[in-house]
Amino acid sequence: MVSVKEAKQKIITYSEPLSIETRNLSLSVDYVIAEDLIAPISLPSFRQSSMDGYALYHEDITATDIVLCIEAEAKAGENKVQFVERGNAVRIFTGAPVPEGATAVVMQEHTTRERDSVRIHEFPVTEGKNIRNIGQQIRQGDIALPAGTLLSAGGVGFLAGLNINQVNVYRKPKVGLLVTGDELVEAGGEISHGQIYESNSVMLRAALEREGITDISILHAKDNLEATKEALDLLYQNNDVVLASGGISVGDYDFVGTALAELGAETIFYKVKQKPGKPLLFGKKGQKLFFALPGNPASSLVCYYEYVLPAIRSLYGRKDCFLKSVQMPVASDYSFTGERDEFLKAMVTESGVLPLDGQESFAIRSFALADAIIYLPSEQREVKSGDLVEVHLIPR
Repeated sequence: MVSVKEAKQKIITYSEPLSIETRNLSLSVDYVIAEDLIAPISLPSFRQSSMDGYALYHEDITATDIVLCIEAEAKAGENKVQFVERGNAVRIFTGAPVPEGATAVVMQEHTTRERDSVRIHEFPVTEGKNIRNIGQQIRQGDIALPAGTLLSAGGVGFLAGLNINQVNVYRKPKVGLLVTGDELVEAGGEISHGQIYESNSVMLRAALEREGITDISILHAKDNLEATKEALDLLYQNNDVVLASGGISVGDYDFVGTALAELGAETIFYKVKQKPGKPLLFGKKGQKLFFALPGNPASSLVCYYEYVLPAIRSLYGRKDCFLKSVQMPVASDYSFTGERDEFLKAMVTESGVLPLDGQESFAIRSFALADAIIYLPSEQREVKSGDLVEVHLIPR
């Protein structure tokens, strides 16, 4: 049995980024850039007005209510090079090229138009006012975004403005999911006494898709060694990560661990000193990862967020692999006995983070309400309202 800290260290050690693929920029949000992206142009690539107003020479404005002749107009998108004479002004619009000779733009709210002239009410006018300079965002040849950047919508917009329309990113893993348990019935079917509706595959698939993992295959296996082994082997052949839900404890019908061993998978660790989710197995064969998750749904989802998700993020190049961790005051007293660390389903409130009712490993309703997981190491087994605790924020 390993500690929570040891288990997480091993997860990262054995989860190396996958191969690199080229994707269209518009399809690359939430992918990680695999190489430095160099700016092919400067942004802006020309002097640009940041306001609607009048372009002029700033030293012509020697007092308030100076009147200048309007000699031309500059609109966004024009490729004609304008020039402004001393003592004159050019009507200009946001995004338009600033005329040669102009050193400032006075916004139209500080002016009064008088037919072919304009009265400037602002004084003094500083050099460079309301002008976006060449390369103000970035200069040609500089690193636009470094390798390891997780692309956001803003990142995509920035790169599109640099005329970058394809990027090399780490590909996201294919995930196979095995569901075991003869007592499980797919939702929509008829159940008999002693049977339950299967929910783990639906839950885990939703969590994976929330992370942007869409290549997911699901198999169900009967509770016998050959069926379990056959299904795991098929999933191994076609995926980067294989998750098995159930069948990893010590019961007579728990065959996942034996099947993985017979398939030649190396067990990195089995069992973690935690509650819930103690019977977690992490293994590897070649570059492919195996996770055998507890069958109880709350245990399974805790293990997904604390171990599977960090591994998946590491595989597609993210450095911030684990759930965001913050220190928060606990909103109620809580205590436990035993030597295992505890993960508590919780909700963030105005007064702190509140442990929810229903902390049992089978209780999934509380996870439906939770937006956080409280982590209590075994040495912090008793907390009072207001004490600081470590909180892992669930992606919403």
